Amino acid sequence: MRNQKGAIKPIICIIILIIISYIGYKFVIPYYRYFAFKSDAKEIARLSFSNTERYKEMICERAKALNIPIECGDISVSKSDISVAISTAWSETVYFPGGYSITLNFKVDVEE
Repeated sequence: MRNQKGAIKPIICIIILIIISYIGYKFVIPYYRYFAFKSDAKEIARLSFSNTERYKEMICERAKALNIPIECGDISVSKSDISVAISTAWSETVYFPGGYSITLNFKVDVEE
């Protein structure tokens, strides 16, 4: 006869791996958006435009493309002779089964 008690440990490990993968997936998407948006904001800040509205338009377009929940009015752009500063912030809520949720706060401050 085979030992049936040994079958529980691999099943529990598989269930734990599935749960960890699910939680990781739920967190990866907002953080991917944050890092992609921050990188794009740095690239846009390196461009040279005469007015700040063009920077805002480009940042707003990129935020919409990444499905980031910010309004164009929430984006702050200031330009000096030698640099451009772009800043904005937003929150995303990650929902889990059972009614549990976590709110993630993101802030982008870029100066190039």
